[in-house]
Amino acid sequence: MDIRKLIRNYTIASYKIDGVYAKFSKRLGFNESDLCLFYALYPDNKLSQKQICNEWQIPKTTLNTALKKYQKIDYLEFISMPNNHKELLVCLSEKGRTNIKYYIETLYKAEERAMRQVLELYDEKFIEATNIFANLIEKEFKNIIGNL
Repeated sequence: MDIRKLIRNYTIASYKIDGVYAKFSKRLGFNESDLCLFYALYPDNKLSQKQICNEWQIPKTTLNTALKKYQKIDYLEFISMPNNHKELLVCLSEKGRTNIKYYIETLYKAEERAMRQVLELYDEKFIEATNIFANLIEKEFKNIIGNL
């Protein structure tokens, strides 16, 4: 087993997936972080800005720009958190949910078709292994350079 070759192939596949989502979002007229924000919130998720940044790897300034842009056109709503009035939860407004529904559900259908094909070959442990690798590589990088 050539560990470097495995890591390289895995990394290439990871970047390819990111690239496919980037191309998809551009074809829809969104940038990657906009689509990522919609994906995170659709259909009824309520998340803090910190959760979105941490879970979806969107830089704070990029997220703030998207939040302002979509708040202006009434795609987003902000809700006070019950136990923390400093931080707000972000969610899609009815207008936002209606206007992005087609795009997100089209994306979901493509993902589901691809995932079904993968699951014919492998079980869902490959997702578990991917998550483990993501957590371990994050830990290794933090050991080298501190918090990411």
